[in-house]
Amino acid sequence: MAVSTKKKLEREAVDLFISLYNKTADNRLRLLYQQEKPDAVLMDSRGSKLGLEITHLFYSEQEARQLFLREHRSIICIESIDSLIESLNQLVLRKEAKSKGYSSDYPLALLIRNLSPSFGWSDFNNAWDKIAAPSAAFTEIWLLTKERPAEEQWYLKALRS
Repeated sequence: MAVSTKKKLEREAVDLFISLYNKTADNRLRLLYQQEKPDAVLMDSRGSKLGLEITHLFYSEQEARQLFLREHRSIICIESIDSLIESLNQLVLRKEAKSKGYSSDYPLALLIRNLSPSFGWSDFNNAWDKIAAPSAAFTEIWLLTKERPAEEQWYLKALRS
């Protein structure tokens, strides 16, 4: 994925996250800046900073290529939610390992944005108990997903807060 595409996706994810988070939180967040390691730095209304590592969830690398490289194939294989949850659990483990190399003066949170065209909110809603409990590397872990790709509505769920 090209750097500009990656940064654009990260910015979209941050904007969606902040918008949904601020609808229900007393301690509102705003974006200070984007960077690497972590991908974004936020500040809350009390003046505390929060590092935000952003990752995107796909069922497979093939699915990601189809979405980003615009590969057109006549058949897209619809897989099981269990396989997607396993991918999510592996993704969290990889991000936790990667985060150990970050030097930061503020807590670190993880935002996982589901971009799988096959699975949405109701699929996750029936599988929360299958998502592995993350370690302490992230103070908060959030899942951002639509019900279905064609819909506009996004949902935000704290996996750890």
